[in-house]
Amino acid sequence: MQITDISWCTYSWNPVTGCTRCGPECENCYAERFMRRQAKRDDAPAYMSGKAWTRENENEVVTCHPDRLDEPLEYSYPDGPGRIFVVSFGDLFHRCVSDSFIQSVVDTARECPAQEFVFLTKRPDRAAQMEIDWPTNAIVGTSVGSGPGGEEPDTTHRIDQLRGVDARLWISFEPLIEPVGDVDLSGIDWVVIGGESAPADERREMEHVWAKAVYDQARAADIPVYYKQDSGAKPGENPYLTVQDPETGVFKQLEIQEHPDIPEVTQRARQEKENVGEHGGRR
Repeated sequence: MQITDISWCTYSWNPVTGCTRCGPECENCYAERFMRRQAKRDDAPAYMSGKAWTRENENEVVTCHPDRLDEPLEYSYPDGPGRIFVVSFGDLFHRCVSDSFIQSVVDTARECPAQEFVFLTKRPDRAAQMEIDWPTNAIVGTSVGSGPGGEEPDTTHRIDQLRGVDARLWISFEPLIEPVGDVDLSGIDWVVIGGESAPADERREMEHVWAKAVYDQARAADIPVYYKQDSGAKPGENPYLTVQDPETGVFKQLEIQEHPDIPEVTQRARQEKENVGEHGGRR
């Protein structure tokens, strides 16, 4: 585990690394780019592969790490309790990951109620098909970057699939590579919006009007919104969205970084840890 630069969470935990491309958002995947670059180092771990994240290479690029399952229980949490991005360098629900391993990851999350565990998958259909008793300190999301009638394949069907997961739910509209149109956000607890991070000659620029359309729909449904970034060479570039200031009515660029309410079980666990001066997990 480690502190992460991803702005909407505090830490990252990767009991699974690697994935295979399964949608238009994957074209400039930061995780694939990083892992393939790191694999070229002389001291690179054996599990790192320089091969492309294609289905043909899945057995070489997707790795489960049983030795990392207890990391949230043992980690020192230097920034205090927070949100943990689960599998930021892969997809927990990839078909190369067994049901039992997925359950073990979820079980660890349950044993650490002082932390919030943020799951994200492009395979919400599998997550919905599994019989998982999700802990209340988990929130499960899917990525949606394209809509109907555009140049890219429509990915909004993942939202309906996600609603089959019995947990708190969120949508990552990142990278938002074209308009997604009107989307049904019923049952969704959090929305994150962001443009693509990639070199200028590769990235697909997000238009603010696309992000504003998603923002307006989330606002109408009273869903917290986190605007992560514009399109840019690096993550976090220009985290401001042009919206109407609710207090003045004037349109301005605002930094919108909202989160869903912290679950009661997490609030209680944090209070208990604070009382004894601890922030880690417990068995």
